[in-house]
Amino acid sequence: MPSITCRLFTDTCSSPRWNEDSDMIFYQTPEGRLGFRDIPPVLAEILRQVPTCSDLEDEAVEARLFPPPTEDPLEEGARDDWKAYVQPELHDLFQTSRQTVDADLRGLKEEGDFFTVEFSSKHVPAWLNTLNQARLALAAQHNFDEGELSQPGPLQITNEKELALLQINFYAAVQQWLIETLEE
Repeated sequence: MPSITCRLFTDTCSSPRWNEDSDMIFYQTPEGRLGFRDIPPVLAEILRQVPTCSDLEDEAVEARLFPPPTEDPLEEGARDDWKAYVQPELHDLFQTSRQTVDADLRGLKEEGDFFTVEFSSKHVPAWLNTLNQARLALAAQHNFDEGELSQPGPLQITNEKELALLQINFYAAVQQWLIETLEE
């Protein structure tokens, strides 16, 4: 299985320029394990944060991750059923997915100036779930609108909102690769 090179940002947040030294490789082993290698330190740290991005007790995050099934005032029963039966199962699913990704990320290894991580292809659904949770949570926490989210990312990271946009875009790139891998 060929590997895919993802040109991302350099290892400093103040200079996110495409660079020969910043190629991160997505790969699949002959045994079917998936991995990333040549991960710059800043992206390794951003990866480590994936399981905790949506772990906050934040009302905006809660509302984004668990929206009511309807806003119709006549459907209060549907909203109550949702909260009683569906939402707890979603909480459990989300927590289990975050725990799986967290365990995989504990295997992140430093190799020289870069990092590598490998995980079972069976964990792809948990990764997709957790990355999506993180993206939704970051967007809610920082009040991103659709216009901001469609931007390619800041040229320089000067505040938390710009860092969050970098995280959202990076997590989207990882999701895209995982989905493409599933489709092969």
